Amino acid sequence: MMKVLYITLENLSLHKGSVVHVKEVVKSLRDREYSVGLIANSSNEDEQIPHFYNLYVVPPFALRLLGLKKQPHIVSLVFLFFYLLKILPQYDIIYARDYHTVIAALFPRLLFKKKLIFEINGIAHEEQSLKSHSILNRMVVFLTREAEKMATRYSEKIISVTPHIGAYLVKNYNCPPGRVVTVMNGVNIKQFYPIHDESLIKSFKMKLGIASEDTVIIFVGNLAPWQGVEALIEVAPPLVKKIANIKFLIVGDGILRDEFKERVDGLRLSHRFIFTGMVEYEKIVFYINLADICVLAKRRLKSGYSPIKLYEYMACEKAVVASRVEGLEFIEEERTGQLVEPGDVTGLEKALFDLIEEPQERINMGRRGLQIARERFSWESRAAEIEKVLRELA
Repeated sequence: MMKVLYITLENLSLHKGSVVHVKEVVKSLRDREYSVGLIANSSNEDEQIPHFYNLYVVPPFALRLLGLKKQPHIVSLVFLFFYLLKILPQYDIIYARDYHTVIAALFPRLLFKKKLIFEINGIAHEEQSLKSHSILNRMVVFLTREAEKMATRYSEKIISVTPHIGAYLVKNYNCPPGRVVTVMNGVNIKQFYPIHDESLIKSFKMKLGIASEDTVIIFVGNLAPWQGVEALIEVAPPLVKKIANIKFLIVGDGILRDEFKERVDGLRLSHRFIFTGMVEYEKIVFYINLADICVLAKRRLKSGYSPIKLYEYMACEKAVVASRVEGLEFIEEERTGQLVEPGDVTGLEKALFDLIEEPQERINMGRRGLQIARERFSWESRAAEIEKVLRELA
């Protein structure tokens, strides 16, 4: 039995797409009878994961005394390094999520002669560049880019969640094309499914202050600069003038949450928007099911997209309005929703209004999306693709 050590700095206690990815990949590989160890953070003292090594070591009160909201990455990286020195001999392959963990694993993997897979989920220096234009951030962007380049150079195999990331590595980091394999994100089709119990949906709406006759437009995800949620806020005023009973449901948290709430308050539309904050992952299926239209207003990135939330929308049989960016072209091709240019508020308004006015078209799009999600995007199919990579290195 091949033994795989998955390493990441993600906090498994948080409810976000990157954590979903980690847990689903680990679970799916275990279901395929691989022995998988997991090194990660968890601020949940009751975390019940077999063969789990927790990097979260700073007590909460100490973080508060230091004025910190979370444990710094450097602390996690130090403990990751020592964990690897201690337990790596028990494993055959290191499966490292993102460049930080690849760098931390370089010496231990050479010391114990272990092979390493680099899983890359985005071009980190590009995402970092969106945060600020300051001189300090430019230095961080440069250092991040060099670290990504090093991680690419010293990995036996690279698993990229989009073909665009792989192409970028080949073009800009001199990565041999045969080293990169694309394995897109997926969805847990047992956890995300259509709910047709109208009384249940009505009850859940009431808890959120949504009337049964309201049209609900939802966004689920991290409130970060590249998500394009600001476009959904900008489109609200003209839509409200046309449709009296419309609500916007923003499910998730992030660095821009307070800014978005201030914008909504400034538009005097706080009664139209519901910001839930972070929601338990098991409950997101209910939020998606009470919506009429799901939105994915992404900015254009070189990395392209393979968003877990999109596949979750589809698995819940919902029509989608998304940005016309790399990786989402199939939405239009398969007629599971509509695409608009990133930042095109007028186009987004028209797409949403058209679908609100055409409920049968929404139903048809949702049905096609559900079929595609079940046929192409299950985590089981993704695990099968990862298994091929593992066997090549065995």
